[in-house]
Amino acid sequence: MNKNCYGKMRFGFMLIASLFSYVVQSQVTPVASTYSTDKFRFTNPQPMGFTISDIDFFGNDNGVAVGVGNGNIAYTKDGGANWKYGHFSFSNAAGLTTSTSFQDVHFVSANVVYAVGTQGCMAKSVDGGATWSFVKSPLYSTAKNINSVWFLNENKGYIGGQNNNTPDLEPKLYVTNDGGNTWDSMAAPIGGKTRVGYVNNTAVGSFLWDVTAKGKEIQRIKFVNDNLGYVTGSGLGTFEPIPAVNSTTCNPTGSTTTTGSHHASLLWKFENGILTDYSISKERLGYNGVFTNLPATCSYRYASNSVHTQTFRAMQILDNYTVLLISLNNNIVIKVNTTPGATTPNINAPGVNENGIYTLLNAPAPPVNNSSALGTPIPATPAYGFLNPINIVKAANGKLMTPVQVSVFMPQNKMMTSMDNGSTWSEERWLPTGRNYSEFGGSAIALLPSGKVVIGGTRGVMADSTSGSVWKSIYNTPVNGSFNKMDFANCANGMAAGGGYIARTNDGGKNWTEIVRQDFINLNININSAAYVSNDPTKAYFVTSIGTVYKSTDFNAATPTLDPSNALPGYQLYDVATSGKDSVWACGYTTSPSTAQKSVVVRSFDGGTNWTTVNAFPTNPSATSYLLRHIEFPTNQIGYVAGTRDTVWKTTDGGVSWNKLTLPTPGVTPQITYNDMFALDANTVFLVGNGFPRKAVFRTTDGGTSWQDITGNILSIYPVGNFNSVLFHDQNNGYVGCAGGALLSTTNGGTTWKLEYAPSFTQGFGGISNMAAMSFPSKKVPAGTSVENRRLLIANNFNPDIFEYGETAKINVSSTEQLASSCSNIANGTVTVTATGGIAPYTYSIDGGAVQTNGVFSNVSAGNHTITINDFACGTITKTINVPVRPAPVVNAGPDKTIVAGDAVQLQGSSNGNPTTIQWTPNTSILSGSNTFTPNVKPQNTTVYNMSVLDANGCLSNDNALVTVIPYCIKVMSAFTPNGDGQNDRWLVTNGAACTKRIAVAVFNRYGNVVYKNDNYNNDWTGTYNGKPVADGTYYYVITYTTITDNTIFLKGDVTILR
Repeated sequence: MNKNCYGKMRFGFMLIASLFSYVVQSQVTPVASTYSTDKFRFTNPQPMGFTISDIDFFGNDNGVAVGVGNGNIAYTKDGGANWKYGHFSFSNAAGLTTSTSFQDVHFVSANVVYAVGTQGCMAKSVDGGATWSFVKSPLYSTAKNINSVWFLNENKGYIGGQNNNTPDLEPKLYVTNDGGNTWDSMAAPIGGKTRVGYVNNTAVGSFLWDVTAKGKEIQRIKFVNDNLGYVTGSGLGTFEPIPAVNSTTCNPTGSTTTTGSHHASLLWKFENGILTDYSISKERLGYNGVFTNLPATCSYRYASNSVHTQTFRAMQILDNYTVLLISLNNNIVIKVNTTPGATTPNINAPGVNENGIYTLLNAPAPPVNNSSALGTPIPATPAYGFLNPINIVKAANGKLMTPVQVSVFMPQNKMMTSMDNGSTWSEERWLPTGRNYSEFGGSAIALLPSGKVVIGGTRGVMADSTSGSVWKSIYNTPVNGSFNKMDFANCANGMAAGGGYIARTNDGGKNWTEIVRQDFINLNININSAAYVSNDPTKAYFVTSIGTVYKSTDFNAATPTLDPSNALPGYQLYDVATSGKDSVWACGYTTSPSTAQKSVVVRSFDGGTNWTTVNAFPTNPSATSYLLRHIEFPTNQIGYVAGTRDTVWKTTDGGVSWNKLTLPTPGVTPQITYNDMFALDANTVFLVGNGFPRKAVFRTTDGGTSWQDITGNILSIYPVGNFNSVLFHDQNNGYVGCAGGALLSTTNGGTTWKLEYAPSFTQGFGGISNMAAMSFPSKKVPAGTSVENRRLLIANNFNPDIFEYGETAKINVSSTEQLASSCSNIANGTVTVTATGGIAPYTYSIDGGAVQTNGVFSNVSAGNHTITINDFACGTITKTINVPVRPAPVVNAGPDKTIVAGDAVQLQGSSNGNPTTIQWTPNTSILSGSNTFTPNVKPQNTTVYNMSVLDANGCLSNDNALVTVIPYCIKVMSAFTPNGDGQNDRWLVTNGAACTKRIAVAVFNRYGNVVYKNDNYNNDWTGTYNGKPVADGTYYYVITYTTITDNTIFLKGDVTILR
């Protein structure tokens, strides 16, 4: 949406001739702030899980959503198809890193956007929401809430919120002309007249007071253009003193009482630099503050009612002179006409006309004046669905839309809509049905120039719809409930459990599925803890608030079974630990009587078939027992339990006997209750606990003989909030999960700690994020692994939030590839993959082939290939790479040849480009030129000659030429007998093989006369001359042969004819 009277529009700069009260600040020292989208990621829900309080868009693509809770900001560059989000924190005036609950966000241009929130927080982005910096406002030093922001351009803008501890206790409208570097303020305007005091006491009487903004808050600022805007806010102010009277004598007593009849819901109009008050007093609504049936007592004072004391955050400017307001509670809708000259007579001040005309459009139970009686609903069938509306938009067709929150007891998704400027209202849905978030409520709404409506609300739910189309949502929250414990069997299979819910993952926490034990929920049975059997995703144990241990042997099945394995009626079991395949322990204590609670450990060494109860812990009738809540077994013999009263117990025999360890802080009160314990190994154990006002982190490295307080600087950077969970990578690197979505981390064994906040939500279902459980998906990692490469999963016990923590470039596998091209005619490319991130060692495969431990692939063909890289911690990345092609040379060995045995022939090869080498084979019959395109060859037999050409790119191409060798066929018959007997009747000069192309013969008698001549002789002379047989005898011949290789052979000799 474009926030303006009709949506959020942008306006050019215009100097406003304002009467500002004074310069309140000149920013000198910048405030440190951070915004990171690369530390915390919601894995449940997705894409994000903080409750959205406001959304704004610039154009159809650039959007920012802000949320309640821990400085939550999300941004999109594609119209909401994809969101990135993070936590914004800053240093408050006391120097502590803190956060804010954002209330409003406003785009000025495609790049510049402002957001404001609690504790005086104002943030600015100059890249469309990707990065943010702190803007120091007048409300920063006093940590007052900033509820609304509106900028007319990148430099000129307004903010408003709580009063800034000024003597008049009135909120101011603050203005900047330089993007927040310096600020001025506009004083609150004086309103109309309102009557307070006594109705029928002549001794004291009543008073006409000015309507002021004392004690109120600005809730919303909107502008129509540079010169015209409206400001609205809360209705209740301060309760002012008036003289107290004696109800019998009616005279003043000399003391004071208070009145609230002057309260009026804040509404100001900004026009041409002047603020005019249109606050909604009882008089402006036509109420005089007097009961219909006037009480007889003279101590009766003018009263207020619920209509004129509302807080209005939802405001829509219908036109320049008409504004529509919807109350945060009580379903009140009011329209105010501010047309110049429009007035309302003051019912309590005859002759006084109040600015504006006020129309009550919706009030399900309006009072009859100010009596306790209820009047006729307005309208006759009023709308009851306005639960905490804070934003309104108006579509091009005139439709008003305001999403609302839902009742916890009767959740029903709805959006209130009106087609007649708020006179009547209807209820519509904006979330798809049939999903586990279908009844979530909404808070934020944006109207894009394209007509698309985007709504956000509880736990990050979002949906969008273009006018006339159905609502669509990419939101996914596969898991509900809340979680007390998290555990992983291996790097892929893990769970979080609490109440009657279990969340499971089989991909290292990226996605989750839900198991709901409705019987647990119905019977109020809580799963307090859960643990896998070591490295076995099929087997797990669960301990409950009714003292029963449940066991699953098919926990990786689609619908696993959880069967009771051991029961201790009257006990609560709080934690469970396993070691090896068959050893399991659980700890807890009796629930009653509270004066003699008793702790217990139960153990089994045969996979839960048989159990032994260990009662080695004292029972104290003064209710100072050590109530055991946490148990760790780093080996199958050494274990630790801890709980209340600052004590830790240890066993070295598998839990048969237990010894109380030296107190970490003996004699210090109040004693610590340990909220979590983590055993890194048999000797290194960490504890976190609270004992208001104390809280501490302890460590032992000698099996509990001594303890070190490693709380370090935590109390100075995180002074308020409990420690809930602890997890360490090694002795120096670890985490403490805290209340309020706070995560503490150390890299030096607790000497110093760093504070970060998750982008959690604090309103709606579930409440604040409380980091109750943490786990690394891979419990054991190779030596030398950095903590920064370990993915951390965090679950909460006040809501279903599950976070993944860690810089994505370090916890996720990524890779770079060096690609050596392949020739087009042969697979000789090389792919060298270098993996980073995640946890080494890595494995590699290409195109689904064999897995290998190195990242070099040889003999790879040109074109697209799929490489898959897996790390030690089940991280996987699949990429498509393209091996470049080197064109192979185009070669031609030339035409095939045919020769007569004994002849030589020249081959005629060729190629494109500039070859570096040419090689003919076989080379045994090559006379010359074996490294040229035209070698001379003389094979004895028919031979295939292969030409190989290597070009400058290193590509090799081949072609071949066939040289056919025909045997020598010249053989002249020395005599023949042409007598017709079929034997030697013709004179043959060849043996029949085709080694010649042409034969020319001439035969002479002994006198030299030609008796036969033929230039194309075909072995067909039968000894005739001119058709008659020649005489027997000897004749002489001359023969010219032209061979198939164009060689010429001359032969002379004699031939004898015999008949």
